[in-house]
Amino acid sequence: MRAQRAALVLTIVAAVLAGCTGIPTSGPVERVEDESGFGESTVRYTPAGPAPHATEAQIVRGFLDAMLAYPVTHRVAAEYLTPEAADEWRPGQSTTVYTGAEVSSDRVGAGRIDLTADVRLDAQGRLSRVAASRRWDLDLQRIDGQWRIATPPDGVLVSRDWFEDYVRTFDLYFLDPTGSHLVPVPVHEVVGDQLATSLMTSLAIGPQSGSAPGLTTAVPPVQDLRASVPVVDGVAQIEFSTRVGDLAPGVQKRLSAQVAWTLRQVPVVTDVQITGGGTVVAPAGEPVQDAGGWTSFGPDKSRRWATVVLDGGVQQVGPRSREPLAGDWGSNDAGASMVTADDERVVAIWRDRARVSTANGADPVEITGERFLRPILDIDGNAWLVDRPAGRTRVRVHDGESFVGVPAPDLPGLSSFAISPDGARYAATADGRLFVGGVERREGRVVGLTDATRLATAAGARQVVWVDGSRVAHLGPPGSQVHSLRIDGTEAVDAWPGGGQLLPDIEPVALVATAAADSDLYLLDSEGGLWMLDRTRWVAVDIDAARGIA
Repeated sequence: MRAQRAALVLTIVAAVLAGCTGIPTSGPVERVEDESGFGESTVRYTPAGPAPHATEAQIVRGFLDAMLAYPVTHRVAAEYLTPEAADEWRPGQSTTVYTGAEVSSDRVGAGRIDLTADVRLDAQGRLSRVAASRRWDLDLQRIDGQWRIATPPDGVLVSRDWFEDYVRTFDLYFLDPTGSHLVPVPVHEVVGDQLATSLMTSLAIGPQSGSAPGLTTAVPPVQDLRASVPVVDGVAQIEFSTRVGDLAPGVQKRLSAQVAWTLRQVPVVTDVQITGGGTVVAPAGEPVQDAGGWTSFGPDKSRRWATVVLDGGVQQVGPRSREPLAGDWGSNDAGASMVTADDERVVAIWRDRARVSTANGADPVEITGERFLRPILDIDGNAWLVDRPAGRTRVRVHDGESFVGVPAPDLPGLSSFAISPDGARYAATADGRLFVGGVERREGRVVGLTDATRLATAAGARQVVWVDGSRVAHLGPPGSQVHSLRIDGTEAVDAWPGGGQLLPDIEPVALVATAAADSDLYLLDSEGGLWMLDRTRWVAVDIDAARGIA
């Protein structure tokens, strides 16, 4: 793993990590232009090295300060360590984010750091919670008459102010078990000149446990990756030590898709070039690939409409169009409460039954049930039907041939259920709480759902939708706004997705988001009115009172 890895830290709302640090600074400060477009601080900081004859506490305090360098470098921080400790210290191993720090020394040759912190990030930038208080007892040794730290903490320690200034959230793109869909995994990286390097290094670490069930990768391992990913005239140059150009064409496509989708998040990257061992990855014939390509590995961008049940028929409503659903459904809703459809299938629900058929209504298959939730058609065309017999969660999936019961965690008070655009995860609301879990598949078939992880929300959640593969939006209690947050619990936003899209004076009862890369958001109010989010405002759609939306 690279020795000078950019610290991986997270952007978290102030309500999650409150407080401030009292760490002094002593190096020069320079203001520069913000070039990355992420709204990061323009302040650059070069910390001072160890002062002659500094005490143990001063050395520890200087080491803590030196880890706040930006652009990120750990050269100065390593000067506070003994030569042996500097060689063994791995700053990229983990990151602890603190809101308060105290440094002390109660005996000769010793120092102590007491932090108030509740977040830790691994080498890939993934979030975990830690105890509110952490303590590190450090041993110091004299080197040429000067105190130096012999037992530094694992990884790096950074302040809340630092990560709010310089860190933003991104996605790493891995492959589902079939290798046909990209699945995002949220991570947190320092912005700046080394962003492409940081993202590519995190991607090469590979899928880790807990990300989503069965994720795979076509990217060679991190030890085969060149330490730096330069960006020259918009081209990110990724180099491996292995002969990647000799990989099978299908593997080259998957590798290209992962790299392109991950690095397109870097504003200066327009293209990618992947080389290794004197070979180049060119599955489409071009050695330089468009970073905006490989759209076939993502959700269908063309499905930008919601299906609305009106009195007498079912309509597909889009940003600039409205038309009856094809076939008999367009003129006869058959009394269904909700209907969802794609180019091949239609799924409808009533109070006590559900029906799956082809798009033109042929080959209908019905099942009975109790209190069905909104029906779902996932990226692979599977029809999901969730109901609550006797108050217990039941999940059944129709794969085009038959219904199969899917083992699922029981969520008392289940009020909504949704599948991510890539088909890898589910989200649910139950008793005002928001949950996220994974979809388990075997040989392409859905075989189960993992246990649900609760996400902290600012307000009670009563209905959830997927905005994209790593972000959900949910309705709060009556009278509140729409909320959005990432699936790792970060970047919570009120009035989705923030910046003035406040709801009009309505009572929303249903929320729908399309699976496009830039999701369209629709709301159904208690009077049957349909609303669509048009950039910065909610616009009423001119239709009769609707009964259901999917």
